[in-house]
Amino acid sequence: MEQEARSNESNLDEKTLRRIVHWERHRRKWLLLYFYVGVGINLLLYYTKPYGFDPSGSLFWGLFYGIGVPLCTMYCGEYIHKKILGI
Repeated sequence: MEQEARSNESNLDEKTLRRIVHWERHRRKWLLLYFYVGVGINLLLYYTKPYGFDPSGSLFWGLFYGIGVPLCTMYCGEYIHKKILGI
């Protein structure tokens, strides 16, 4: 009984280890994808400017939209991706 439980635990550890290795191998690809999603969000915000907030009047808000949105989507996308994978 104990050996079966230990083998199940080691199998889970091997699966988790494989997921971690796969994630680290393809991490840059996913982060680049999430960055482009953030750039796409910026484009949507830019083209809905007459109806939304115009950040061009302030350096702070322009910096927030230009850099903050893509970086936030990268962080949130990576966090959600890791939670889905169970890492």
